[in-house]
Amino acid sequence: MRNRDFKEDMPRDLDVNHERASSLGGDIMDGQDTFTQDPLEGRNPRIRGGTGSGGAINGTGLGGRSKRKGRSKSSSRTDDNRPRRNRIMESASTSLSSIPNRIQLSMLSSGLLKITEEAKAINSMCTKPYASSTHSRVCAEHRKFPILFKAEYQMATKVEAHSIRHASKEANELKNQNKRIVPYDYNRIVLDPLPDVPDSDYINASYVDSLLTPKYYIAAQGPREGTIPDFWRMVWQMNTRMIIMLTKTFDFIKVMCVQYWPANVGGHDEYFGIKVELLKEEELANFQMRTLKVSKAGEVREVVQFHYTGWPSHTQPFINALLEFRRRICLWRQDNYNPTDGPPVVHCSDGAGRTGQFLAIDTNLQLHEEDGFFDIYGYLKKMRQARRGLIESVEQYKFVYEALEEFLTCGHTYFPVSDLSQCLKRKSMKGPNGKSEYQLEFETICKMTPRFTIGDCAGGHRADNRFKNRNVLCVPPDNFRPYLTSFQGNYCTDYINSVFVDGYTHPREYIVTEWPIPNSLGDIWSLVYDYDCSAVVVLCNPPVTVNYPSFWPEKQTSLKYGPVFTLEHQAHEHYDNIRTWIFRLSKKIVSLTEVMAGIKADTKSCQLFQLMCWPQGHKVPTSTNALVELMNMVEKWRQRTGYGPVIVVSPDGMSRAGVYCAANACIEQVVQHGEVDVFQAVRTVRRHRPQLVNTMTEYKYCYDLVLHYVLHFLQKEVKH
Repeated sequence: MRNRDFKEDMPRDLDVNHERASSLGGDIMDGQDTFTQDPLEGRNPRIRGGTGSGGAINGTGLGGRSKRKGRSKSSSRTDDNRPRRNRIMESASTSLSSIPNRIQLSMLSSGLLKITEEAKAINSMCTKPYASSTHSRVCAEHRKFPILFKAEYQMATKVEAHSIRHASKEANELKNQNKRIVPYDYNRIVLDPLPDVPDSDYINASYVDSLLTPKYYIAAQGPREGTIPDFWRMVWQMNTRMIIMLTKTFDFIKVMCVQYWPANVGGHDEYFGIKVELLKEEELANFQMRTLKVSKAGEVREVVQFHYTGWPSHTQPFINALLEFRRRICLWRQDNYNPTDGPPVVHCSDGAGRTGQFLAIDTNLQLHEEDGFFDIYGYLKKMRQARRGLIESVEQYKFVYEALEEFLTCGHTYFPVSDLSQCLKRKSMKGPNGKSEYQLEFETICKMTPRFTIGDCAGGHRADNRFKNRNVLCVPPDNFRPYLTSFQGNYCTDYINSVFVDGYTHPREYIVTEWPIPNSLGDIWSLVYDYDCSAVVVLCNPPVTVNYPSFWPEKQTSLKYGPVFTLEHQAHEHYDNIRTWIFRLSKKIVSLTEVMAGIKADTKSCQLFQLMCWPQGHKVPTSTNALVELMNMVEKWRQRTGYGPVIVVSPDGMSRAGVYCAANACIEQVVQHGEVDVFQAVRTVRRHRPQLVNTMTEYKYCYDLVLHYVLHFLQKEVKH
């Protein structure tokens, strides 16, 4: 009886459900789009009532029940034996164009629809150029529906394959870094052949168009040991004056690219009559710039190489650092461009993923500056038609969107040092919204600061490390913290609450840490010893208590800190607001393995600088001149002893330290390039520890420090 009653109720339920579906479809049609056909038409005879019924249910609305009465237990419910999920997918695909865009996006994101061929692509995909002013909205849509990145990438990379006959020759296969990433025959770089050397016209390099100019770039693989001569033959033949290198020579103990330039300034190498000499080399935190003199048969050319060193394989670089890298390239182009120059050579390890990302960012920014448009999807399609593997993954494609968004959000934040006073006056004035430029900049920085999860900072949250943190909300991410390597006992770990911070000229130039607690006194000196830190900067002077124990001997004596480190006083000098000590740091070997091996620990020296004019509770020091003078003293000491990392100690590892690091980076930029960019300096400082420069007062004080340096120290140093 229960089964029979259930069968009798089913048609009534179907009628009700169909009425609900009809009303829902009407709402959708009224609100957004009009269906061109019923998406269920002709799909299921049990519901449609046959091919000629024309009704929601067949003729009387009960035909489905009458058929079921005569059905045997072994027969199928419908004529279609495919799984129900497959039938739904196929039905959705055929009527995809009739479903409103936002519903399509939701269905794609939840996996109800598959990413099909481009002919059935959803309208929300940015397959055509669009105004760069709408890019933030486009990125917001992509973040809400991440499936868009995957859909666009899959469709854009479905391009026609071209012939690779020359790359597949046996004589040329050994010249390729990656068998998958080889040039097409139709647009490969054809070298002038060498006499009596077969296939000497081949090099793994391709012409790639920009969005504005055909054959604007040469995308190449990094030279191998046997292809360095071919690389310089290409540079000379194509009259290239700029090389853009996007990989390290070594990465994870693997040779990514052979060094194809002389090792030392003044050194030279020669390849088939082409002489290459290194004239100048300039190092910044994330990239290097080299000037090379290339000569052949009495003709001399100058070639510049921009080498980005902060982009390990299978990772993404810091966007603001990569944009600064491109800005330096653009400045060189403006000052040195000649219409007769050949295309720049852009290469990573195999001339694929990272090369494609840089080309996509560079050419879209060119299009933005020229016409105010972006064409990310279209350019990926264009690149893939020119060379295999340019942008190799969805993550790399997503990075291009994010880099362009950050460029538009931040804009140009640098200015010449000669305009410093005028710029600070302008920044202090409030606009129509009642906020000054200082406030708007700092709000932007806060919005763009990365957020780390507990998983990112797992080391500091381990049970045996948690007690080493003054504040469990301020724990360093594992990827950016220094690991202690000196063995101090079986119960000691490699953890200290410290984080690396990049400077302007060196990566990981600073190590920011908190004032040690009683059970971590040995750890801070292990940090000094393990990382060859020649300078320790202490930005506070708390009274000695249990919470703030002294961690260096102030008098002429030696003290032991932890089980293995001994600090011996060598000299000291005290000024009104600054005190300095020079110590000799020795280490006792307690590891049985090292003792049996006869290993002896070297003695190292370091200088400790303490600022005395920044009392507790004060947001800024009472003497700006003293802080700038301290920075100068540290720099002079490092010039004498080597540029190891500087340990910066603040009471909590958050306040004060960011000001010191950011202001130092700005002063370095003023000295080296005559520019000021506090905005990007603070962003760099906050990459690995978002709590640095965490107040508007500290942010503005960074500008004040740079101004004080320019007015009172810069001219003296220039004269000297």
